[in-house]
Amino acid sequence: MTDESTVPQLIEVKKYPNRRLYDSTRSRHLTHEELYDLVVAGHTVRVTESKSGADITALVLMQASIERTPEKFAAIPPEIVHLIIRANDQMLRSFTSSWFAQLVQPLAQPLAQAGWPPAGGFTPWNPFAAASPARTAPPASEPPADTDVADLESRLQAMAAEIERLKRDRSA
Repeated sequence: MTDESTVPQLIEVKKYPNRRLYDSTRSRHLTHEELYDLVVAGHTVRVTESKSGADITALVLMQASIERTPEKFAAIPPEIVHLIIRANDQMLRSFTSSWFAQLVQPLAQPLAQAGWPPAGGFTPWNPFAAASPARTAPPASEPPADTDVADLESRLQAMAAEIERLKRDRSA
């Protein structure tokens, strides 16, 4: 494999219908494992569908991560996975952005002290900032506004109610 220090921080990759990945930045084919290793090494990748040009980075990276490290996903409760499958796109984007931002927020200061994020990488407060630049969270040093907390609490209560309903439906 090429010396990674010579690779640009952003690596453009095309995914073909046969699942093959082509690194157009370095003009070579990649395996899903090599793509995963690039991300682990701190590089940012952008994966687009070869025919449509659609950005499918999140999907491909999730697939690679599930294949390589399934134990990371075992911590996600099955009820949440069911909700994700059933959710519409807008609701899911809103939920995951808020949920992950709150989840990652306590890690922001220790990560920053450890030199994270890497240059050009995600921000610790909002890992989805690159995917949705119009919707960014306040920096980790600013506490969220009271309305944000109230909104998150109401969403959490709604999710808890939905989970309880699903449990009742499953046991009925």
